[in-house]
Amino acid sequence: MRALIETSRLQLRCFQSDDVAELHEIFSDPQTHTIGSGPFAAVEQTAEWIERRVRALRSSGLAWYGLRLRDSGLLVGNCGVFAGRTGAAEPEIGYEVRYSHRGRGLAGEAAQAVLEECFSAGIRRVWATIRPANAASIQIAAGLGMVVQYARTDERGELLYLSVSSHSGPS
Repeated sequence: MRALIETSRLQLRCFQSDDVAELHEIFSDPQTHTIGSGPFAAVEQTAEWIERRVRALRSSGLAWYGLRLRDSGLLVGNCGVFAGRTGAAEPEIGYEVRYSHRGRGLAGEAAQAVLEECFSAGIRRVWATIRPANAASIQIAAGLGMVVQYARTDERGELLYLSVSSHSGPS
């Protein structure tokens, strides 16, 4: 996957260690970072998160991008793919946008660009795992053409597995 992608409003660039302070603003915000175990308390958690994404890019070619507004350069979120629950051959997509910038279609715009990049790189299917209560994320996934394939229950409750393939027809 390419290190830099541009859309009409966003520049998507793979994270680097010098992005830690800006990304930590997002990851430490309890209104924005509601996934996983919630907001990060320490900047070291954010630095480790970036390092894991850098290693994943080197080892699997799967990229995670910082989302910057093209007009101002402000880091407004992140989006990318990771091996996750479905493995590197059929990675999971994820996206997160600052609370203050939600509702503007930025997550969908970024996710569409990442999905197209995946398919260009030869990935045939991309997954998303989303909690049923996360209506906004489900709507973004549906906009990408993703459909629910099945649901599972884990320690935190029901989890929907959605996917989209690079080809039409049966998967």
